[in-house]
Order: sequence, then structure tokens, then C-alpha cells
Amino acid sequence: MNMLMVTLSVLSLMGVRGRVLEQKDIEGIPRLDGRIVGGHRINIKEAPHQVSLQTSSHFCGGSIISKQWILTAAHCTYGKTADRLKVRLGTSEYARGGELIDVAEIVQHEKFNTSNVDYDYSLLKLSREIEFDETKQAAKLPETKEDVKEGDNCKVTGWGSTKNIFERRNWLRQTEVPIFNQEECSEKYQRFGGVTERMICAGYTEGGKDACQGDSGGPLVTEDGVLVGVVSWGYGCARPQYPGIYSRVSYVRDWIRTNSGV
Repeated sequence: MNMLMVTLSVLSLMGVRGRVLEQKDIEGIPRLDGRIVGGHRINIKEAPHQVSLQTSSHFCGGSIISKQWILTAAHCTYGKTADRLKVRLGTSEYARGGELIDVAEIVQHEKFNTSNVDYDYSLLKLSREIEFDETKQAAKLPETKEDVKEGDNCKVTGWGSTKNIFERRNWLRQTEVPIFNQEECSEKYQRFGGVTERMICAGYTEGGKDACQGDSGGPLVTEDGVLVGVVSWGYGCARPQYPGIYSRVSYVRDWIRTNSGV
């Protein structure tokens, strides 16, 4: 594995947050953003835990886990300060509607590794509490190291771009992907160092459905509504043989509890 290649790809992708990075720009290196590919539009009421992380515009997703805390990816907050961030929630469109709340504090996982994107978790404390309603709700969290089974169907949502250049990306979208065999996934990603036990893979061997630019930090939830993953990284977008890789929420359940009280 060329660790320098991976590290440079991580940092370069962080530098292009907010524009669509075409596959031809990153051929041969892993991606760190997500866009919903092979999905469909949904209303925020179908995923009321979904939020948009914003500076001047949307750049990452996140999940409500309590009235004052958001869970997202560490690579979304890497190099950023809380005073630059806002969260838009309670709307199907990231550019309008709902409400904007300032971020008061970033708690990035202390073991986040830019070389292999391990421990890709961040908590955001909001400046005020959310008033829950049908458009704003906390996602269910798994128990400590609670596992999901290979083949279990999950939903991934976000506002990232799709492969259809004529399709508007400002409306929330969702696609369904099954949990992928961990050992097989690690073998497929061996050129990038494989996957760690903090990571979980979801997608199809034949590709076609995935997350890519713009959805990082967003939720992967089971059919029962349990937040099992955070959109993290992968190779290409919906490529055959390369499922998407998500940060496994159950692995850091105690860390979440310690830092947020949730």
C-alpha cells in the first residue's frame, strides 16, 4: 500500500469540499466524500435525523443523536473550527427551509487517522437545543459493539451529487444497500490497507448504488432505524467490486456516551 498516496488523497479531497470531484480527477485513489448514486428523492420526514453541515453552503451530512448533539465524520471537521460551522435541519432541501443552528463545539475522535481514515468520527455540540417534531428527530443508537449481519438492508441518505449531471442535488435522496461481507471487503480494499474493525462495508458487488461526493458524515441506518454507520470513504462511486465504507457506530458507543452524555 502506498500510504503517501492515501494521505495526499485525503487532504486533497478535504480541499475541494463543495464542488463535484469527477472520477477522472481521482482515478486510482480512494474517495472521502459521498453522493447518493442509484437512489431516489425522499422527504425529510422519512429521515428526520439527517442534517446538513454548512459553512457558506452544504459540504457534509450528519445525524441528530440528541437535542443538542450531531454525529458526523472526522474528515468533515478536520482543520475546521466550531465558529465556522452551522447545521441546517428539519428540511428536505439543504439550501432553504428548516432552521440553521450554530455549532458551539467540535469533539473529533482523538485517534482519527488521515492515512487510512480510521476512527472517522466527530461529535458536534449545537449552540441550543433542537425542538423535536416530525422533521427533526434523534436516530436510534446501537449498543456497544452491537453487530449487523451480512446482507442486512440499510438506508443511506444525503444531498450529494448524483452521476446524472442534469439532476438537482439540493433535494434529499436515499438509496438502499446491504451490509457487505467484512473479510471480502477488506480483501478488495487491500491496495489501500484494507478495512479496520471500526469500519463497516455496504453495497453490491456489481456496484450501481452508493454514496460519494457531498454525503460524507451522513447516516447509514437499518430498516429498524438504528444508526449503524457514518458515510466515510471508498474507491470511486458505486464501482463494481468496491462497496462503500462507513464508520461503525457501535464501536465508539462508549466514546459517544462519554463525550456527549447520549
